Order: sequence, then structure tokens, then C-alpha cells
Amino acid sequence: MFWENFLVECAKKAKSPASVAEELGFSNSATTYWKNGSMPRMGSRKKIADYFGISVEELMGTKKEPAGQGELEREWADIEVAYKSATPEARAAAKAAALAVLESSKKEG
Repeated sequence: MFWENFLVECAKKAKSPASVAEELGFSNSATTYWKNGSMPRMGSRKKIADYFGISVEELMGTKKEPAGQGELEREWADIEVAYKSATPEARAAAKAAALAVLESSKKEG
């Protein structure tokens, strides 16, 4: 869970995991260890969480949330990453689909 959350937070800042690790003073191999399942030490977790402006619980995926909340936030981050790397045609299609959903919900409401 840590690695996935770390990737999401990096994407929000439009930075690579390696560049964030370097900015925080971690070794070049730190991200490889994390990607392979190793967890940062407690002090490092706090340092990373502070960098992203989130709690250690959010970073580690241990924050308890009411049912259904938080999932959209993670999904939205994935959507944002995909959108940024999409072709102009795919972006246009995604925008059209999103606008159609919004328009449809206005008619229902």
C-alpha cells in the first residue's frame, strides 16, 4: 500500500519517485527497495508524509475512513495520471465522456 500511495502523491506533484527520494535525501536505491515491498523507517515515513502534506497513516494506507470515502480520491489520482499521459485524441474522448456524465446528472437532479 505504501508504494501505491507514494506513486499517487508523486503524480500529484508531477514528480518522479526517484526525484522525490533524491529531494528528501534518500539513496538512489531507496525507491527500488520500496517498489519491491520494503517499508521506509518510521522517521523516514514522517519525512515523506510531511513532504506531501499528508499524515503517515494516509501515506501507509492505514487511515480508517468511512465506507466509500478515499476510494474516489485514489481513483481520481489514477485517472489524472492516465489523462496526463494520454494522446490528445484520448484526452478529447475522456473530456467528452466526463461532460456527458455531468450533463446526465444535471437532468436527473
